[in-house]
Amino acid sequence: MLRPARRGCQCPGGPAPGATSPALRSRTSGRTRRLTARAATASIYGTRHSPLHVGGRPPGEDVLAQRRRTSLKTPDHAARPTCPLLEPDPTVPGGEPRCGRHARTMAAEIFESTADGIVVTDPTGAIVAANPAFCATTGYTRDELYGQNPRLMKSDRHDADFYRAMWQEILATGHWQGEVWDRRKNGDVYPKWLTIDALRNVDGQVTHYVGVSSDISRVKRSEAELERLAHYDVLTGLPNRILFRDRLQQALALAQRQGTMAALLFLDLDGFKVVNPTYGPRTGDALLAAVAQRLGTCVRASDTLARFGGDEFAVVLPGVTDASAAALVARKIRDGFATSFEADGHEVSVTASIGIALYPQDGGAIDDLLKNADTAMYHAKELGRNGYRFFSGAMHAKALLRLELEADLRRAIEREEFLLHYQPRVDLRSGTITGVEALVRWQHPTQGLVPPARFIPIAEQTRLILPLGDWVLRTALRQQAAWLAAGYPLRMGVNLAAPQFEQADLANRIARALIDAFAQPDNLELELTESTAMGNPDATTSTLLELKSIGVHVSIDDFGTGYSSLGYLKRFPIDALKIDRSFVRDLGSDPDDATIARAIIGLARSLGHTVVAEGVETREQLRFLMDEGCDEAQGYLLSRPVPADALEKLLRQNRRILPV
Repeated sequence: MLRPARRGCQCPGGPAPGATSPALRSRTSGRTRRLTARAATASIYGTRHSPLHVGGRPPGEDVLAQRRRTSLKTPDHAARPTCPLLEPDPTVPGGEPRCGRHARTMAAEIFESTADGIVVTDPTGAIVAANPAFCATTGYTRDELYGQNPRLMKSDRHDADFYRAMWQEILATGHWQGEVWDRRKNGDVYPKWLTIDALRNVDGQVTHYVGVSSDISRVKRSEAELERLAHYDVLTGLPNRILFRDRLQQALALAQRQGTMAALLFLDLDGFKVVNPTYGPRTGDALLAAVAQRLGTCVRASDTLARFGGDEFAVVLPGVTDASAAALVARKIRDGFATSFEADGHEVSVTASIGIALYPQDGGAIDDLLKNADTAMYHAKELGRNGYRFFSGAMHAKALLRLELEADLRRAIEREEFLLHYQPRVDLRSGTITGVEALVRWQHPTQGLVPPARFIPIAEQTRLILPLGDWVLRTALRQQAAWLAAGYPLRMGVNLAAPQFEQADLANRIARALIDAFAQPDNLELELTESTAMGNPDATTSTLLELKSIGVHVSIDDFGTGYSSLGYLKRFPIDALKIDRSFVRDLGSDPDDATIARAIIGLARSLGHTVVAEGVETREQLRFLMDEGCDEAQGYLLSRPVPADALEKLLRQNRRILPV
């Protein structure tokens, strides 16, 4: 067992307390190396009881003792006062100093107990000593090591130039330090941090080489794990966007060097956004992992498939000669998504919209290619999803217009450049106006009146719909209160986009808006689309109950276009179903649409809901709806959306607006 180092010599006449014995210096990096070298030498030239004694003490004076006496001389070689324990002990044969014997014993103990591996060779490279830590690391016993050259453990990871440079430095400076890969006895290759020192006698001749090493396998594994986390997606195991950019840069360099092309495919999953709300994030993660695995079967080993984040993936195809190679991969991906995915016990179907950009014609820089592939992907979505589109100059121009419109939209919200038009809802039995739907319009300072179809999708994608939706709600409620004061108790319909409906404090926001406008909750009807309602049915039920608790009405808009579960529809606390205009448009000419409309009317009646038809434009459509018992309708045949003052005029003239 190691004893604690004593501060200075404790014998009479020795150095003052606080001085440090040369053999017991502090364990700093440089001093530790020197102490280890001394320990190794002490093990070779130790007492006859040393467990590492090899061949006895060499003839002549003890090297360490001679070094000590030499080091205790002043620069002019005058003798210094020394510790009495360093003087020869007359009771010991050979006159060995007491302190020298103690230092060598401690050095031997350090050699045996240190956690670093220590190996000592003679000048020819033959191993003459090794400590237990070295044996434990390499797997060799001392008997197997003695007489062998350390090249016994050579791993062939380093070439001859590496070892040549190592020994040039050792011969020049007496020291070398660095990382070396060696081989254990069982054949495993491992890394270690190695320090080699040359030990010289008083004449300057090398007597031994001492190697002190630490197994850094665990450090290397940690570094590899950090590297993986930095460059690979944890969920799918695919390269992340950092590594992907590096691979894309390599593909562009290869294409430039070989005079070929490179293709970039950017993928976004269609329908993924409803997976987490419907099945939970665990299923969503399992689906992304399954998608990554299937995408891997659609590309070559030389291609790079990466996850960009969320439900976005990207593929680099290096060395392609024309656009058809990219189209072939895009079709393989599309066809691969035709089969549903097994995700956490659920069978889930999603598709992919793919945008393709080619180097060099679609951009010479990484960011240009990524931007253009992303633009093409959005065009694929606009064309119906589940397909692919190549980037074109026209797309670029359209993307620029979209960016300009987004910037204008942000300014418009700050400046309140919007106004509301109101489309009447008419009771089909009495012909009277029972309510209106508030529809936002954008009065652009240079483009005039911008239709909702141009800016509402941008507002939803950028979440600008949240401040815009607040403005619409508050403006509509103030108008509702004004009409009520004028004697027109109309029900005000206000649309809620998905980002609005997902707000945790939605009910509180609406309650505050009602109070601020002095409006009646019973005269407010909130409209949400069927797809929004079915995004997370359980959360929808909870939110609807909160809304109903403050007294407002709720309707499901665009009914029939989503994937409603009748079980959930029965549970939703709603008041009305609005038949989507796509089913109303061909009433009288398409038997299927007539059947669907008739079924929705019957369903609403059986559930006790009011049924409203949207997009009524012909008398034939109106007659069908009246004959089938539809409750209310709205559309151009009855009235276009009009400003508030025009609607007031209509109300004053005649509230019955059914055509004769």
